[in-house]
Amino acid sequence: MGWVHTTQLRLNILLERLQGLDFTRANQRPAELGLDEREVFIPSPSGGPALRRVLADLGIQPADSVLDIGCAKGSAMRDLLRLSFQRVDGIELSPDLAAIARRNFARLKQARVSIHCVDARHFDGYGRYNVFYLYNPFPPVVLAPVLQALTSQHDRRTELLVIYNNPLGHAQMLAQGFTAMRRYPDFWGHGIQVYSNRPQASRLGPPRLAPGEHTSGSHPDNPAA
Repeated sequence: MGWVHTTQLRLNILLERLQGLDFTRANQRPAELGLDEREVFIPSPSGGPALRRVLADLGIQPADSVLDIGCAKGSAMRDLLRLSFQRVDGIELSPDLAAIARRNFARLKQARVSIHCVDARHFDGYGRYNVFYLYNPFPPVVLAPVLQALTSQHDRRTELLVIYNNPLGHAQMLAQGFTAMRRYPDFWGHGIQVYSNRPQASRLGPPRLAPGEHTSGSHPDNPAA
């Protein structure tokens, strides 16, 4: 990470402390949070200008609802709330991080937010959302059953958009019937990929990727939030 990024992160942390917020400060390792490191990655903030550029390009409508899968402290959700989503909710496995996220949004007086402290593989509310965000919260072995649960709770005629930051689970996305539609740069350099389960009739139009081209992602030190 360059000194500009480091300086920006430190400035964000300072400003948040002055407001009684905690979105950006470094998180603990999964084991320190009581989580299995084989099933979750270290959470870290992923909100910011890169994500906002992606969101601005997707034509979000007031009827859309979004779920951040592995939301940690809610950094990305804060940017999702800038748009006209009907609902902006999150799933977080760690009770400690879920509590911080709830405090953050209570402090901001955000009424459109709910944080569900639950294993994403067993969440039964995916049908309430049509847009999903992930910052690589878990390895492909966990992503596969999450995607199975997600798709099984929707009518096949409904378009689902998945905004996948650092898409290590690209193969799992394809296996569940999703197509990579667009690719964007991100803060950490891993890339953000947008997928649709209905590429032929997508609101996004035709894919903007060359055939076979995709962002495979990388295994960062801070891959989730």
